[in-house]
Amino acid sequence: MIRHLGNDPALVDQLWGSAWFWRRAAAVLATVALTLLVAALIAREPPDFAQRPVIAVLQNTGRHPAWAIRLARSAHQIAIDSLDPPRPPSGKAYQLWLAAPGAAPQPLGLLPASGRKIIAETPANIRLLAATGELRVTLEPATGTLAGAASGPAVFDASLNGLR
Repeated sequence: MIRHLGNDPALVDQLWGSAWFWRRAAAVLATVALTLLVAALIAREPPDFAQRPVIAVLQNTGRHPAWAIRLARSAHQIAIDSLDPPRPPSGKAYQLWLAAPGAAPQPLGLLPASGRKIIAETPANIRLLAATGELRVTLEPATGTLAGAASGPAVFDASLNGLR
């Protein structure tokens, strides 16, 4: 049963003198402080992708450049700059895949039709992007696919040269 303290001084004094109240208040405040500390420790400045080198340029079979990929290793992000790619067919989207030697193809995200798109990646994918391998682009349903394989052939590709 919840009691309303109102103007009853005896109930207010009982609450303020209660060890139960202070333990709960201390637990809540400690949780909030710990959460803020962790947030401050992991907060990073967003990387300046304009200062990052291009690690790959995705091109079609006619060698027309469509997207440039930049890597921010410490932030675990990639930036994809659109270089005037062709529009995908209705209901489709371009999806980026990482094909590394000895590993299954990994979906990295959907590509932008224009401008820059920043995508967070797993540390494992960032390590693979900094090594040698290939990037491929396939046409997928508009929402993309997270399945272990692309549903169509590669329409754009690029080689990763390996960053040291």
